[in-house]
Amino acid sequence: MFFTKFKKNISSIKRLNEMAKVFSKYGFGYFIKEYHLTAYVPAHSAAKDTLSDPLTVRFRKILEELGPTYIKLGQMLSLHPDIIPPEFCKEFEKLQDNVFPIEFEKIKDVLEKEYGKPLGEVFKDFPSTPLASASLAQVYKVFLGNKEAIVKVRKPGVEEIVRADLDLLDFLVKHLEKHVKELQAYNLSGLLEEFKAYILNELDFTNENINIEILRKNFLHDNSVHIPLVYQKYCTDKVLVIEYINGTKLSDIKRFKDLGMETPKIARTLTECILKQIFIDGVFHADPHPGNIFILAGGKISLVDFGVLGRIDDDIRFSFAHFFIAAATKDAELLMKVLQNTGAMGYADESLVKRSFQLLLDKYFGMTLEEFNMNDFLNDFNRIVYLNKIRVLPNNFLLFKTLGILESEAKMLDPTLNLMLEIKRMAERVVEDEYSIARIARKIGAFSADVLYLLQNFPRDLISIIDEIKNGRLVIGFEHRNLEGLIGMLDKASNRLSFSMLVAAIIIGSALLVHTSGASFLGSHHQLGIAGFVVAGALGLWLVGSIMRSGKL
Repeated sequence: MFFTKFKKNISSIKRLNEMAKVFSKYGFGYFIKEYHLTAYVPAHSAAKDTLSDPLTVRFRKILEELGPTYIKLGQMLSLHPDIIPPEFCKEFEKLQDNVFPIEFEKIKDVLEKEYGKPLGEVFKDFPSTPLASASLAQVYKVFLGNKEAIVKVRKPGVEEIVRADLDLLDFLVKHLEKHVKELQAYNLSGLLEEFKAYILNELDFTNENINIEILRKNFLHDNSVHIPLVYQKYCTDKVLVIEYINGTKLSDIKRFKDLGMETPKIARTLTECILKQIFIDGVFHADPHPGNIFILAGGKISLVDFGVLGRIDDDIRFSFAHFFIAAATKDAELLMKVLQNTGAMGYADESLVKRSFQLLLDKYFGMTLEEFNMNDFLNDFNRIVYLNKIRVLPNNFLLFKTLGILESEAKMLDPTLNLMLEIKRMAERVVEDEYSIARIARKIGAFSADVLYLLQNFPRDLISIIDEIKNGRLVIGFEHRNLEGLIGMLDKASNRLSFSMLVAAIIIGSALLVHTSGASFLGSHHQLGIAGFVVAGALGLWLVGSIMRSGKL
């Protein structure tokens, strides 16, 4: 037990030193001293050739060099315009997750352990070269009978690396929250917990399997969209086997034209596919960039890579519908009301935010819906979010990001397509549904069930509380938050007061001795009084010096 903990601490210090070298390389070595980390790692010098890059680029390169955990951390932070500036969000979206593949024998070991038999008995002619290699997994193309399939395999040891990095991040967060008061407002501990859930979710391929099945169900009767089939009998938490999509990548416009495909039709199909996921299903593919979208024969859309899905509940879905109607109609009052209803305002200054939104909408006021640019609007909106510390949940920002990607792709295929107009139509449809008789009836039914539950359980709960009071077992707990500094100040003040009283007592005692005749085994009373004054003076000077050093008189 002790040896394991000791070994873990040694590896953590080694990893912290690696991180310090990378930060120093890109010109951030002063962080080590500023954030009181010199007790754990030494300072390192910067590499001169890296300092010419912009600040955002240097931070992105740091995350890439630190490996999979930090690449994923950057990707998650790109969904937090309420915490980091928009320019950092945009730069972190570029984080590259393509790495050199590991040797085939290690992947083979993983597969044989998962299946409990030789690889040749599961897949015929399994290739030794992967199609792609990311930080967490490698991807191979195989045949299942006469069907082509994709096998995604988690790299061996990656979970242990991630968990070790998470432990180190946990230490760093606690250290920073203790020593850097300015960071306490950002709730780093809560952000770390969110990140843990984010990355551990991606490590377990069962979650991606579930994501694919959700989208397959939602598009089951839609002939314009194809979601790959999952070969369930080959899947585990470390291996995912799905249908291989043999189509044309969305970015290959020239091939579309060569095949005689109508790109405006594809743009409309893609737009309807994404907007349906967001506004109708409430579950959407969170990374629909051109590499993850294929066009099949007949113009059918097929999506791939389902590691992350965005999810919004009915209330948030309706709020977003109102949000986009407010944006389209330049209504700052409605925009504010939507943010208030979603609890996004937090401690933001509402009057200042309202003025910011009014200025934002004024900027777009003279534009027609055809001239309105969704990406420009969302970039301006994100800047207001950051400057005013408005709380935007990651799933909500995923929605904004998805719509921004969709606009770029739709205009690439059909420059005349107006995404804002399409969103407004879909939003109006959602709002109509919000006030439909069927939805109102469902809400009344749910409310009635809550009231019935309360009526059934309230008497029993009340009797339980009264019994606790009668028996003297009712305990009310109080938890103080962020008072550690106050407690420390009170301790210091009480110690200084006690010390001052002690010095005063020595002075008074010494004064009495000086004016008293007589002697003791330590010498005459007069001499003892003088010695007492000297001691009291020394202690008094030490106390004054301590107060001066603290900077608080």
